[in-house]
Amino acid sequence: MKWKEPTFGATPMLKALTTANAHRKAQAFDLAAEQKKQKLNYPDWAQTWLRKYKEDWYIAQASGDEVGMRKAQKLAEGLRSKLREMATFPKWAQEQMQKETVRWMTAEASGDIRERLAAEGAGRAIREKLGLIDTSTKAPSPSDDTKKTEGVKSLNTQKTNEIETVKGDKSSFSTVAEFKKKYGDVIKKIGAELNVDPNILGGVVLVESGGSGFENGKLKIRFEVHHFVKQSTSLFLFGRPRSKGHKYRESAGLPWKEVHTKNQSSEYDALDLAITQNEEKAYSAISMGLTQIMGFNHKALGYKSAKEMFQKFSTGHEVQIRGFVSFIKHKNLIKALQKEDFNAFISAYNGKGNVEQYTKKLRKNIILYRNS
Repeated sequence: MKWKEPTFGATPMLKALTTANAHRKAQAFDLAAEQKKQKLNYPDWAQTWLRKYKEDWYIAQASGDEVGMRKAQKLAEGLRSKLREMATFPKWAQEQMQKETVRWMTAEASGDIRERLAAEGAGRAIREKLGLIDTSTKAPSPSDDTKKTEGVKSLNTQKTNEIETVKGDKSSFSTVAEFKKKYGDVIKKIGAELNVDPNILGGVVLVESGGSGFENGKLKIRFEVHHFVKQSTSLFLFGRPRSKGHKYRESAGLPWKEVHTKNQSSEYDALDLAITQNEEKAYSAISMGLTQIMGFNHKALGYKSAKEMFQKFSTGHEVQIRGFVSFIKHKNLIKALQKEDFNAFISAYNGKGNVEQYTKKLRKNIILYRNS
């Protein structure tokens, strides 16, 4: 009979030595170098947890526990993702999210599922207050490889330059005469259908866009920060009144940039940043095309989403003109145009601010369109 080498489980002494060695290695690990590599700042509370996960990883490695190694690595990655997210929050939200993150990690370590779920719910509520997620969005836990943080593009979103649209007329018109020559017949036909003077319809279109819904072949937009976030964050800023002082930046610590620079590139940069946080909300916060209709009105135009409205409006001017007609029908504004009650129309269409100024501008554009 051959001799068989006996096997033994880890003795208490061996376990203690393994744990002590893992603790020593974890404490010696250069977190400063890691912070530099990750381009992150680890506060003291986070360093404590990251060293704990390092220790867990070393213990699992010593015993050949690959599952344990992956779990420790995933928890560390989740905490780093959480720190990136929190860096974009205002101070009050950072403090609350820190508390709930520690609560989640403590519950996960002890196996307290109820407490862990409660922490996840509280984290979700903080994001909702910041306007970063809809109530239907599932909140990621600190162990998730979450990519829906500010400044990081999520898996299911597309930047505006990645969206394919059907090719149509996207001209920029230098004169009212050029615009009327191309779309005057369409506007005249719609005017007859609505029993509205086509010159009035043409004038309304010109008030907002100056005669073109595109600039350099790209849909003309305006990103309204105060419609994207309920209050200023570390990435998006608005002033008082809320419609003024709109600024954005790619990450906390960088200089602020103006959104409304009379250059469409700044509007699109702000939109693309917002898309990384909440795609539909981002598209809902822009005004689009010839008549600068807000994306949150998409249902009134017959679209399922603000993103679909953006895609359709990007195909050409005629879609935008017909979308405008659908919108004023939905708002019951046809009678105001039929009666030439421009104050009532402007108040309902553009808000009660600067009604007199916009009415003068509208009358001027009606005459300009008629005489072109």
